[in-house]
Amino acid sequence: MVAYRSGCPFVEVRLDFLERPEVPTIPPHPRPALIATCRRPEDGGVFRGSETDRLRLLAKAGQQGFDWIDLEGDAGDPPDLPSSVRVVRSYHDLAGFPSDLDSVWSALGTRRADVRKMAVRVDRTDQLTGLLRWMERAPDEGRVIIGMGPLGQPSRSLGFFLGNQWTYVVEEAAVAPGLFTLQQALSDFRLISRASRPAVYGVLGNPVAHSMSPALQNRLFDFYGINAVYLPFQLDSVEPWFRYLAESRLEFGGFSVTLPFKRDVVKYARFGESEDPALNTLIKAQGGWRGLNTDYFGFLNPLLPILQAGTTALVLGTGGVAHTVVKALSDHGVRVTVVGRAPEKTQEFAGRYGCATALFDDLPVKADWCINCTPVGQQPNVLDSPLDEEDYCFDLVYDLVYRPERTRLIQQAESKGIKTITGTRMFIEQAALQFQAWTGIDPDRALLRGFMADVSRESERN
Repeated sequence: MVAYRSGCPFVEVRLDFLERPEVPTIPPHPRPALIATCRRPEDGGVFRGSETDRLRLLAKAGQQGFDWIDLEGDAGDPPDLPSSVRVVRSYHDLAGFPSDLDSVWSALGTRRADVRKMAVRVDRTDQLTGLLRWMERAPDEGRVIIGMGPLGQPSRSLGFFLGNQWTYVVEEAAVAPGLFTLQQALSDFRLISRASRPAVYGVLGNPVAHSMSPALQNRLFDFYGINAVYLPFQLDSVEPWFRYLAESRLEFGGFSVTLPFKRDVVKYARFGESEDPALNTLIKAQGGWRGLNTDYFGFLNPLLPILQAGTTALVLGTGGVAHTVVKALSDHGVRVTVVGRAPEKTQEFAGRYGCATALFDDLPVKADWCINCTPVGQQPNVLDSPLDEEDYCFDLVYDLVYRPERTRLIQQAESKGIKTITGTRMFIEQAALQFQAWTGIDPDRALLRGFMADVSRESERN
């Protein structure tokens, strides 16, 4: 409790998780406002005593200095609770998404409640967007509305701008799926008090928890004094998300797009002179969205000093970013061989660009360059590599994985004296191009590299 004296206005103490349920000694002021919670098993808690004992424990917490207690909507009022203690009335649906949110909400108001809290499980994007729509029209005063689980996480962050009195954070993200840490909330997501509601940007993907983009883009917004926030949005489908965007009263300004949605978002974007089969950037435009692929030049820029027609390149993978890589190389006269695992999919992919094909079982295949477009070697599987030791017959290896920067593929190549380019260089360049597309500001690349190093160090400490 003392540790959060500056930086967190509320601290919830879960009495039911203590080895022996009792009221802890609380520190003197100044301190955060303290919420005492003792949850029943059916509501996600571990308290095994009687209901009478539970209510007495919560009343004792109020008597000994806690500012709030958290009670379920159907729980009685604790005996002898001081009138100065405020009450959260909460509802937790761990089994699924309620069919009637209005009824649940009304039921929470039948007993004493200074704040009503509703937490429901979100398993699909259409449930998330349904909850967000409901949050936009619900009363702003005295409420906390949360979607639980990874797909519900956007309700925790967007709720900060949609009237929630607070959101819940943890010390370690592993406590529950979808919860983010205090460090992420303050530093990476910049969920801070603002004079006016910010423009909202974010990354669309599944998964997105590993993405460094929120930490990087939010630092850029902060540095350049822009009232905007960049958040992770894990989805299972983009269609309900874009329906929600068309109706929301929040100001969404743009998105980064990562796997598996780089091709799915194409139908929601307007184009200029040419169309791209995959997009990684969306910018809010009059009447819709404009699409860009900053991966194209983000990938090419580190190669420009050595780029020449006739170079041969082995491209590993047939996913969304591989389309961009093969197109960029082919546009500049590089002779590409696409390497995949499934023969039919690999042939179909290569046929779009007139490229040669190979399977991973065919390696080694000699080429001037090898470019890894697969996620192999990405955190947490940092010991994996898409190549075996005998497969390295190249002058250059370029790994698009950027977490970690020095992947096993890069390390193996360096140990054999092969030149390397890490995915960090592409990531920084494409992130800078996205920021410029959204704001009109061309950010300093050295600044971005410094931010990236800061984020990496913070990640290692945590």
